[in-house]
Amino acid sequence: MPQRYSRGDRSVELYLIRHAEALALGEPGITSDAERPLSETGESQSQAAALALQAKGVVLDKLFTSPLLRARQTAEILVRVWARPELLLETCALLAPGGKPRKLSKFIAKSTGAKIGLVGHMPDLADYAAWLIGDKTAQIEIAKAGVAVVTCDDTPGKGLGSLQWLVSPDWY
Repeated sequence: MPQRYSRGDRSVELYLIRHAEALALGEPGITSDAERPLSETGESQSQAAALALQAKGVVLDKLFTSPLLRARQTAEILVRVWARPELLLETCALLAPGGKPRKLSKFIAKSTGAKIGLVGHMPDLADYAAWLIGDKTAQIEIAKAGVAVVTCDDTPGKGLGSLQWLVSPDWY
């Protein structure tokens, strides 16, 4: 039976957003994976994603990001483009590479809001989406600056979600 972490019978839409294109490890000044900044293309991808989500009427209640630089920069661009002072960007270590789906769901259960954005990395975001829909063999590929939306009738948990849409920057 799926494990639940109750949000008080409130449904939630999770916007799983992969960071945009980043510079490679080993380029001048980049000595660790955590320090990889967005490339110019990545900055453009992030802006296009923000504008596309805005055009679709997406208004997030919460936005969490991995602590890695490329994810933080992607999220910062989203917040800047949306120009919503009430939307605070929060860092969540569980979105760093290697985060565990169950722990992330427990974290989300403590959050308020019906629409929650999570900016992170592959394959972790795809693994989380597959875990949510109850199919660990699902071949979900979230492109750089791509978005997967999973809805849950209550708190996110294993097998409790439904994949609503998956888009890549080609859609923007």
